[in-house]
Amino acid sequence: MNPKGIFALAVRIFGLVFLYRALEALPIAGAQFCNSVQRGEFAGVACSIVLAVWPLVFANWLIGGAPLLIRIAYPGVRM
Repeated sequence: MNPKGIFALAVRIFGLVFLYRALEALPIAGAQFCNSVQRGEFAGVACSIVLAVWPLVFANWLIGGAPLLIRIAYPGVRM
């Protein structure tokens, strides 16, 4: 396995860590979302969505291989 392959594997494992953290925060964000909707607080709704969504999106990008990150780390190497 070449260094680029090892780096790509490490990126995907880091993506799994982000996925775990996002799924761990999901119940908290759901409860905060429900409470904010009942009270009519837009800031709480937005905060709960950001709390739950951005780690999921980032984890999806990392698990997908993060091609931009790989190209920046290894600009001239082909896999």
